[in-house]
Amino acid sequence: MKISPIWALPVNTVAPAITGTAQVGQTLTTTNGTWTGVPTVTYTRQWYADGVAIAGVTGTTRVLAAGELGKVITCVVTATNSAGVVTATSNATAAVIAA
Repeated sequence: MKISPIWALPVNTVAPAITGTAQVGQTLTTTNGTWTGVPTVTYTRQWYADGVAIAGVTGTTRVLAAGELGKVITCVVTATNSAGVVTATSNATAAVIAA
């Protein structure tokens, strides 16, 4: 008898969180949040300004640019494993202020 592995979709148990000061020139940092799932979950990120993806900004940190002045920043974390793909959105920052 062959026993197949039991796979479980990623499940977000603690939302991703952005920390830092929402000010031009300052660095924001995001966590992936806390996830469960089998097999192991891997993560990718996409940062957003007022709901629009910031092209090429997919790391755990973001130095805020002048073009983001007045905008609210969020980060969407995508968790992937063999069972599937799930996303979770971070808290939103306050509107970005001038340096």
